Amino acid sequence: MTFNVQVDPGSADYVQRASQEAIAENKDLVIIMNTPGGLLDSMLSIVGSITDVQSHGLAVYTFVPPAAIAASAGSYIALATNAIYMSNKSFIGPSTPYIIGGDPGQVQHVKNAMIKEITFLAMANGYNVSAAVDMVANNTAYTAVDAASVGLITGLIETYSGFLSKVGLSGVPLTDFSEPLYDRFLSFVSDPTVDGLFILIGIIALVLDLFHRTLFLSVVAVIFIALGFLGAQLIQASVVGILILIIAAALVILEVKAGHGFFAITGIALGIAGTYLLAYNVQYSPSPYGVVQYVILGATGAVLVVAFLYLTRIRHALMAQPKLIDPGRIVNMTGRASTDLVPGKDGVANVGAEDWTAVSDQFIPKGSVVRVMAVADGKIQVTAATPEPEPTKSGEPSSTPPTTP
Repeated sequence: MTFNVQVDPGSADYVQRASQEAIAENKDLVIIMNTPGGLLDSMLSIVGSITDVQSHGLAVYTFVPPAAIAASAGSYIALATNAIYMSNKSFIGPSTPYIIGGDPGQVQHVKNAMIKEITFLAMANGYNVSAAVDMVANNTAYTAVDAASVGLITGLIETYSGFLSKVGLSGVPLTDFSEPLYDRFLSFVSDPTVDGLFILIGIIALVLDLFHRTLFLSVVAVIFIALGFLGAQLIQASVVGILILIIAAALVILEVKAGHGFFAITGIALGIAGTYLLAYNVQYSPSPYGVVQYVILGATGAVLVVAFLYLTRIRHALMAQPKLIDPGRIVNMTGRASTDLVPGKDGVANVGAEDWTAVSDQFIPKGSVVRVMAVADGKIQVTAATPEPEPTKSGEPSSTPPTTP
């Protein structure tokens, strides 16, 4: 299997599937590794899958190709395998865990736990325990050459074929186990930056739908918000971050009524903060936030602010337009009852080529001519009206017989 991914719920499921396949076919498992690390919980799950393969009398091997890395959480996974071969210009570590928002006591608590974990893995598979602990305790990284010289890995090899020969798999039929599309999807939504932006974009789509009512925007909004919360659940995101995102949503939606831009900008700022806090107190190795993530968050915030300024201009333009029909102007106009009008119940009457909710103090059958007496609370008060006789057209004989002089 090619582990060219981050350590997250998607890649954990990928390794679990590959492990079960290896057990079912009674084959050893080879991991071609190039990972920057990721979630500690997912790393522990992957280590568990590797241990499951080994418990069936099978071996698991790690190969780190040229210029690849087995960093952070990846170093624990590599040390859980029976043999590690690395190429020049590759490295392993550092392995110190990172907790966003964690106080010093929390950080030290997790760090101590990971020192115990990496010690156990190194001892179980015959690697240099001191060097392994050094990666966690002092955030040390080793080049392939240095790792081989201190016994942190099994050895050096430059090619995949050479690696297979070293572990006794040369000439053995190999089955490539590619990462399923489902696991790639899980990995994508397991990124806290993606989750926060999905929720924020979904909220913006809902607001846009209020200005440009289309089914498409509503569907997009629902999908994005659902994916955002799904990802937040996968990484066991901070409740604080989710609550801040909900508050941000309320402020953005409130902006539709306020129209001055303050609520929108405040909501967007809180949305960005909530996105960052989704990873609050979640254990990573290394941190999920770097320069790229900060640039994405900043650029997204700027685009959303500009978008809302544009929407504010649209809103003001719409508010400045004259009303198509002023309700006050239809008083004394006549129309027809579109439904039976029953005292004490709402009906419908068509006045001025538009249907209105109508009420009446008397029963008026459907199709009768009605006259508008008043307009209140969005409803019209009507009464029955006698239709005026149509004037006789010139050239047509009168229906009244002539009188004899």
